[in-house]
Amino acid sequence: MKKIISILMVLMILVGSSIQSYASTQALQADTDNGLVRVQLDDVDGAKMLLLVEKDGVRYSYPITDTDINQFPLQLGNGNYLVRIMQNTTGNSYKELSRIDVTLELENNNNVFLASIQDIEFDDTSLPIVKAKALTKGLKNDIDKVKAIYNYVNQNIKYDYTKAKNVKSGYFPDIESTYITNTGICYDYASIVAAMLRSVGIPTKLIKGYSIPTKDIYHAWNEVYVDDEWKIIDTTVDSAYVQANLSTKMFKSFTDYKASKMY
Repeated sequence: MKKIISILMVLMILVGSSIQSYASTQALQADTDNGLVRVQLDDVDGAKMLLLVEKDGVRYSYPITDTDINQFPLQLGNGNYLVRIMQNTTGNSYKELSRIDVTLELENNNNVFLASIQDIEFDDTSLPIVKAKALTKGLKNDIDKVKAIYNYVNQNIKYDYTKAKNVKSGYFPDIESTYITNTGICYDYASIVAAMLRSVGIPTKLIKGYSIPTKDIYHAWNEVYVDDEWKIIDTTVDSAYVQANLSTKMFKSFTDYKASKMY
């Protein structure tokens, strides 16, 4: 009997050590100075992993598909957030691996919309970012910076209808690819515009939702913060006008756009 008890105790220690080891591979950290959450998993191992961000009954769900350091926004304003890493078990069931409670108290909530995040990933060496710095060099006015990047995207990036027909769930933009190929879908347009503008200090949102110009097809566009207010720009729509030598207004009416998600 003593031998059996000893074996059981060893097994319990081994199991406990395994659980602790796995938990230690998870990095879930809040950056409350910039309104972000950073996540890094040492081993995804084919498991479906999600990050859930919740505040005041609103939930954002993000897939975690690699072991890179991924950043996610706390974009719902100041207050208390619950952030959790979830792992798929069977079907639509998930188990919680870890959680943190985050209290956000930013002096300027617009700072959230200046960072690189999963949907808008960039750094100083990214080709579109180098181009953004060149396009805005010497410009002092934020409106002029927006115009420079807006005009560049409208003149150079064409809509990829084949990609739009074949894009799969879980797709994320790659701004380098969009820049090099000069093609993309609305999600790509909105991501590269946001990255370029954020990199030169213009708070910019990537918005998903519906709009009258796109006949209520699920769409992505941007909001930029200039002259102390948020304004809509839609380079997916406007690039078609510009490339057909037709005139269009840079700023759109909020009555024509209905946001469902913002990043």
